[in-house]
Amino acid sequence: MKRLVYLLAIFAMACSPEIRIYSDYDKEFDVAQFRTYHWSKPLADQEWYPLYYNEMTDKRIRSAVNDLLAVRGYVLTDSSAELTLDYTITVEERSVFLPDPYGYMYWDYYMRSRPDVFNYREATLALEVSNASDGHLLWRGWAVGVLEVVVYESGDVEVAIRSALAKILKDFPDSVKRQSVDMPIKIH
Repeated sequence: MKRLVYLLAIFAMACSPEIRIYSDYDKEFDVAQFRTYHWSKPLADQEWYPLYYNEMTDKRIRSAVNDLLAVRGYVLTDSSAELTLDYTITVEERSVFLPDPYGYMYWDYYMRSRPDVFNYREATLALEVSNASDGHLLWRGWAVGVLEVVVYESGDVEVAIRSALAKILKDFPDSVKRQSVDMPIKIH
């Protein structure tokens, strides 16, 4: 029972926001001035995590980003793109050490406290936006979360990926070259 309380405490502390989001950008460049983008070639070192980086994950990430950027006015193109997109996935083993603050009596003997160590995997999904002409990094956003909590408790990997990417791109600027789209409104 004591271990269960510690386990719940660790997840409450480590995962209070299930996914933590960070972003950074080059203040000298305005990403919103661009309109077109393309994806960079997959990196060979991504194969370090074959369980997490695979064809299905690649397809899900690219599809989610394409959908989210289309809403913001960016257009995916194969040639003459202004921006280059790339992403990385890293997974690190982490441990949390929780000492038992009290010893306890067991019959006539005093038992020393023993520490509990809990292991978990922390995943980071980073999205980078660079200038296609010179490769200069313009914007980077990344999400960090405990893998077991974010993915496995949601039950759907695609939902977890789309949710993380939507949070990453929440503060990404809309394209100023955005074309207005006339959408008919039907009132029933």
